[in-house]
Amino acid sequence: MKPLGDRRAQVRFEVLGVLRGTLELIEAARIVNISAHGALVESPAKVALGSLQELHVTVDGQPARVSARVRRLQQINAVQERYLIGLEFLSPPSTLIESIEQLSGNL
Repeated sequence: MKPLGDRRAQVRFEVLGVLRGTLELIEAARIVNISAHGALVESPAKVALGSLQELHVTVDGQPARVSARVRRLQQINAVQERYLIGLEFLSPPSTLIESIEQLSGNL
């Protein structure tokens, strides 16, 4: 008989050694500034320098996803755990670049 709190349908195996994994969490972030090459965002998430992240943005009503590498991480509020994260875009979609260029042309 299974313990009352164990409702697993499948058997799980204990890891004997080292097995690493990553967990991606969706966190809302405020974009501080953006260019065709990268962005500076403020977030409660502390991400690893050099890690790859996916940024979902909406520029001028157009949604876009872009892969980015974390190039900078700076804690700005220790009490609320807020960070500035510098992202370098990796092959940004042309639609995102065009939208950003249109925004900068409107300034």
